[in-house]
Amino acid sequence: MASRIVGMISVLTIVGVIAAAAVLLLLALDSEEQSGQQSAKVLSESVARSLLSADLQALETADVDALIRVNAPSTGESDSDAAELTDIWVFNAQARLAGSSEGARQISRDEIVPARQSMEPDAGTLVQGLPDGSYAATTAIRGPDGASVGAVRVEFTTDQIGTHFELYQTEYLIGVIVILVALVLASWFLAKRLARPIGLMVRAARAVEDGRQPEPGVAASLRNTSLTRDEYGELAGVFLDMAREVGAREIQLNALVEDRTAELSEKNQALETAQQEIRNDLEMAHSVQAALVPSDLPEDPRAGVAAFMTPALDVGGDFYDAFMTDDGRLAFAIADVSGKGVASALMMAVGRALLRSAANQHPDPSDAVASTNDQLCGMNPKELFITAFFGVIDLELGTLTYVNAGHDPPYLIRPNEEPEMIPHTGGIALGVLPELNYAETTIPLDPGTALYLYTDGITEAENDNGQQFGRERLEEKLAGTNGAGPKALMDDILGDLRQFTGDAKQFDDITCMALQFVGGASPEPYIPGRGETHLASGWRRMVVQPTLESSLPRVAAFVERFAEAQGFGATEVYRINLALDELLTNTIEHGFPGREQEADISVAIRSEGDSVIVRYEDNGPEFNPLQATEQDTELELEERPIGGLGLQLIASTFDDVNYERADGRNVTTLRQSRATPSEESD
Repeated sequence: MASRIVGMISVLTIVGVIAAAAVLLLLALDSEEQSGQQSAKVLSESVARSLLSADLQALETADVDALIRVNAPSTGESDSDAAELTDIWVFNAQARLAGSSEGARQISRDEIVPARQSMEPDAGTLVQGLPDGSYAATTAIRGPDGASVGAVRVEFTTDQIGTHFELYQTEYLIGVIVILVALVLASWFLAKRLARPIGLMVRAARAVEDGRQPEPGVAASLRNTSLTRDEYGELAGVFLDMAREVGAREIQLNALVEDRTAELSEKNQALETAQQEIRNDLEMAHSVQAALVPSDLPEDPRAGVAAFMTPALDVGGDFYDAFMTDDGRLAFAIADVSGKGVASALMMAVGRALLRSAANQHPDPSDAVASTNDQLCGMNPKELFITAFFGVIDLELGTLTYVNAGHDPPYLIRPNEEPEMIPHTGGIALGVLPELNYAETTIPLDPGTALYLYTDGITEAENDNGQQFGRERLEEKLAGTNGAGPKALMDDILGDLRQFTGDAKQFDDITCMALQFVGGASPEPYIPGRGETHLASGWRRMVVQPTLESSLPRVAAFVERFAEAQGFGATEVYRINLALDELLTNTIEHGFPGREQEADISVAIRSEGDSVIVRYEDNGPEFNPLQATEQDTELELEERPIGGLGLQLIASTFDDVNYERADGRNVTTLRQSRATPSEESD
């Protein structure tokens, strides 16, 4: 700090001295010029006075040099000093050159003009500065009456006597150096006087910044400075007070930091203990949840099952389940609880237990799901919900009856066909509203047909670039796994998913399940819990696709599987298939001409004692087959009304045919007594 102040003052001093010397030099040069001009004027006027007594009319013939020597004024100086007058020219009254000094150069016309100008009345001496540094003065020679009788021009130089600056340049330089040294010393002393207190305060401030007290010498100097009655003294006093206060506060702060550090250490220890307890609880919850998810899936030669689940956190809200019901059917479910963490995991455990219990209490999946929903709504304080897909495969009939409660539809993969989504049943998630009715759908399963169920953790899984795995990529992968077993199908999809996501963080639970219907006879002649009572009260349903080419064979297969399981004879199977063929054809061709995709058709069948009951429903225009016009068999085929013959056949071959219009749908119920094998052979 002191060095910077000294440097600044020294630089300003040197600049000031240089500026003063320059001004003095300019003044000296200006004074020298004025002195030369004045000397030239005096010399010219002196020469003019000395030539006044001369006969100027005879100047052209006179010896001008002699005249000048005789009449020139004496300077009282040596010959060398007289050399300061270099040349003299004398002009007559007509401003013509009358003569000049010996060796004088020839004068030009421009130099004669001043002679004429000087002889004008009231004209004074004309002085000129010449380019070579000499001076020229022209003055008139006037008689006693003031009239001009001639003029004289002299040139004067200062080379012989030197300029004023040249005479005293040594004294100038010595004076400037002395002044410069004196100013530098004075500025240095002044700067040290000004900068020393600031430097002391800087040293003291650095000590305070490092958490130390100022050095004793520095503190003493600052105390002495604080006794002065100027701004430095006031500043030093304020700084000393501030340093003492900072020191006191630092001591308090250190004590407070030590207390807080000890307190924080205790809390960190308590937090670590709590976190360890939470970790232990989560690990236990993870173990419990892993135990709740079935690891031993049902084993039956007629179907294969494989499943996988990995939560995004220690515990997750996804779950899957697969088990054999008491009546020997394969039940399975996959679900996704809203949210993540412990609450979702608890909801998952409760939902899985309720659904498994309801599946054994209610033969129909729709009733089982409705019962589960009612119970969840009564024990859901956090207002969570569960999207679920629940299905039951009748391994003897080869049919799938399912309910979709707001879940992503699974994929159905038939042999040598493209994967297709199972039609949605329109149900909403479980736990949202109580006392809801859930629709169920039944579809036939051909041997080799596979099902792939998943949660949105698969389709919404992201890679490092934020791209999702997506449904299209899943469908493309499923198309390439046609014919693979459940385990191979599931592992293939999961391997592709892991390759896609790479090291990206998992944000949602990943759960999937694969099933495949193989078909074949039951490995056991008797299934516990299965009997005539249950079969008499349970319907077997299927949804019929509104395409005759594919739906007629599937409906026939559905009836034949049911008949085979119940011991129906060929006659019952033939009658039922014939009636359903007529009803289905009549509905599609006449109820929905040109708009077959709007048709919603279902077939249900059950055994009741010694009778078989078939229930056929469609959403077509109201039509009662019992009121159809009887056909005249004597008419040609093209003359008969459409549909009458088939409906007559239905009415005549069944024991009872009933029609009703319920909820905007046509419902036709057929009842037929079952024939014993002996009766059928007769």
